[in-house]
Amino acid sequence: MNLINFYEVMDRKGNIAWGGTSASEAVAWFRRGLDNAIFVSVWDESDSEDPRLVTDKIEVTTLVLATITSEREKTR
Repeated sequence: MNLINFYEVMDRKGNIAWGGTSASEAVAWFRRGLDNAIFVSVWDESDSEDPRLVTDKIEVTTLVLATITSEREKTR
């Protein structure tokens, strides 16, 4: 299996603002809006022409916010 994390950032209206495989880019896009939400799903890309969804989208907004807050507190 060739498992790939796929991230999506949605704006407050539920529109996808960004999608891709880079966690750092996902967080950067997430931080652009106050009401953005961030999701992750896992795909098996063993067959590049027929990728298969392994896990449905999971919202990780709370986890990302907690991590950002924790990192800010460490730099103070």
